[in-house]
Amino acid sequence: MCRNALAGLYHPMTTQNQGMSVLRDRGSQGALDLTELIGVPLPPSVSFVTGFEGYPAYSFGPDANVGRLTKSFIPDPFYYDFAVTVIAKPTTRRGGVLFAVTDAYQKVVHLGIALSEVEDGSQRVVLYYTDPGTTGGTQEAASFKMGEMTGRWARFTLTVQGAEVRLYMDCEEYHRVAFTRSPQPLTFEASSGIFVGNAGGTGLPRFVGSIQQLWC
Repeated sequence: MCRNALAGLYHPMTTQNQGMSVLRDRGSQGALDLTELIGVPLPPSVSFVTGFEGYPAYSFGPDANVGRLTKSFIPDPFYYDFAVTVIAKPTTRRGGVLFAVTDAYQKVVHLGIALSEVEDGSQRVVLYYTDPGTTGGTQEAASFKMGEMTGRWARFTLTVQGAEVRLYMDCEEYHRVAFTRSPQPLTFEASSGIFVGNAGGTGLPRFVGSIQQLWC
């Protein structure tokens, strides 16, 4: 998924040494563009809109349901160190899941990024990372508090390297946190699902708004 997310992009993180080192460690394979999961013709409740700086984007309504089998798009095992670059604009204060990779029963999110609901004028960028066999359901591996993003384009990159998660905004490291995970990369079940703008049947809130980039 989140391989060469930073290579060749025109927005934050293209010049960040930390992010680029994650990519160099993975060789020459290209980035994964998760918006390719949307497909053409567009599914119900998804439409084309003008995005940040005039580039095209996708608008997700409350009934959008974009998903496929993970094995059709994501390498297994997944990359141990990776980066995810996002350009998105929520249109509600509920935030929602930008993308998620779930187990076969759509009960647990193994990997995903979401925006939290607005509270006291702020929101959080949330990374879900749940090792296979973990008890207790979906694990929130890291979260970063930001200002409210409703109605404006949020542009950020998350890098996961070793035991650290870092958030970059506007070409600068915004914050970093430590997290604990298995020394083995994520693996996914044969019937695992990958979703954009939602997390399948997990019950996590859907994203309503526009997504311009989800690069991994």
